[in-house]
Amino acid sequence: MKVINLQFILSSILLLFASNFVMAQRTSIALGTEDWPPFSYEDKVNNKTSGLSTEIINATFKRMGISIEENNVYPWARAQQNLYTGELDAIYTASINDERLKYSYFPSEPIITSKWVLFIRKSEKDTLSFKGLTDLKQKSIGLIRGYNYPSKFKEYISDNAFILESALETTNIAMLIKGRFNYMPAVLETTLYFAKNTPELKKMDTFNNLYYFPTPLATTDFYLMFSKKTVKKAFVEKFSKTLIAFKKTDEYQKLLVKYF
Repeated sequence: MKVINLQFILSSILLLFASNFVMAQRTSIALGTEDWPPFSYEDKVNNKTSGLSTEIINATFKRMGISIEENNVYPWARAQQNLYTGELDAIYTASINDERLKYSYFPSEPIITSKWVLFIRKSEKDTLSFKGLTDLKQKSIGLIRGYNYPSKFKEYISDNAFILESALETTNIAMLIKGRFNYMPAVLETTLYFAKNTPELKKMDTFNNLYYFPTPLATTDFYLMFSKKTVKKAFVEKFSKTLIAFKKTDEYQKLLVKYF
């Protein structure tokens, strides 16, 4: 004879009720991102934020019945601070680190997965190499302030190399081309997009003057991260499930073809 655990049943009902209550209460969300094409960027022609990550997130929230009350482009460090203080409900496209976990909830499902690679000037491909981290010893490295770089790479260069920081990726790329530092770690697709499409970088013929090493620093998952000050964990879990379902659709496949 089976014994019915009334306490377990009641707890399950209460959790389900709480989850539904959270979903019922929230009908809109305030987002932020950075200028990080092709994943996110300001579409000035249509006066909106666009990009692959943006379209994936928009489609997921639409399926959840959540309206996006704002979605603006900021320098990354500012977007992150606005999330920590609760001025924004969620920002993207972010990788996970210990600091962010203190202030944010991360879904179980990433928005995208991409590779970090090391860029140099093409004119230095015969004098600079990268087969391992020791090749970076006593070299100068250009970073973006507030970025979450692969941990082993960041630890090594912090102790063994010279670091220069910028606020924006386009600034960092221009500084590399001008020879202000030796190496630049970056996500492959974003850097190539900037090189091809940014007027200042096009004038410098950046795309044809860049070289990246085929050995990646890391492959990283990037997420929409939610502020613990304004968003409940149940809502984040619902977003994860909806995103997983969206990735199985033809609409999602069409977005990948559109941007890549």
